[in-house]
Amino acid sequence: MSNHDLEQECKALRARVAELEARLAKVAPDEAPPSEGPNHKLAMAQVLRVLLDHLDIVVWAVDAQGTFTFHDGKALDQVGHQRGQFLGQNVFEVLAGSSPGLRKALAGAPAHEITEAHGIVWENWHMPTHDGQGRVTGVVTLSLDVTEAMRTKAELTTKLALIERQQDVIRNLETPIIQVWDRVLTVPMVGVVDSRRAARVTEDLLAAVSRTQARFAILDLTGVDVVDTATAGHILKILGAVRLLGAEGLITGIRPVVAQTILSLGLDLSRVRTLATLRDGLAVAIRSLGERA
Repeated sequence: MSNHDLEQECKALRARVAELEARLAKVAPDEAPPSEGPNHKLAMAQVLRVLLDHLDIVVWAVDAQGTFTFHDGKALDQVGHQRGQFLGQNVFEVLAGSSPGLRKALAGAPAHEITEAHGIVWENWHMPTHDGQGRVTGVVTLSLDVTEAMRTKAELTTKLALIERQQDVIRNLETPIIQVWDRVLTVPMVGVVDSRRAARVTEDLLAAVSRTQARFAILDLTGVDVVDTATAGHILKILGAVRLLGAEGLITGIRPVVAQTILSLGLDLSRVRTLATLRDGLAVAIRSLGERA
């Protein structure tokens, strides 16, 4: 079953559970409104039996002292329990550990919680019942087996975390900032330079320029096959930001096709020093640093 199918099935189950919950909340186990006759009670019993026999749920009820008065449902078969097995026993002695939701319901407030018992994850709805004076007479609980859904959710969470880590590695590899010489940085650009990538390069490059007190930042476009107006604009913004920090930006490795595209777009790169290869850019930067020294 696919994740989508499982999600749809869970939604359908919860819709049926909500309907049963609404009905059970209106009727206490030991009484029914006077306006409802025997036929209605029989219909309610038939509906409850169908749900108990066909859905992975357990419906159970306890009195005000926590003693089981009802215990039934198809999901009991999965844990090896008999239907009605715990009748007459105290719920807090049967359940492993405490149930804050059940205690809250016994105090008079409906509760919802997710617990684990017998290797199964249960989603529980606890609904208190009251007598004519408003005193709590017990609790009706509907427990839904959500083990498979929770397992699928955990697997998806793990996969998403792995994908996010992989994306971080890819982002760090696609635009590495390399200090090739004292106070000289180079950024080899590969592929398409979009707004997201340009923003990331700008942020990382400015941080590296500030941290290393770099005098030159070389953008190598050897790996860039296509340049449009947006790409060129991003590159110019990167170099402009570098200039504001007192460093000089160089562009190297522009391919002939890219050069023709830049000319045809009428882009002005006159304020940017361009060189044929990364080696030429490094030579210029190193020579300039030597002259200044």
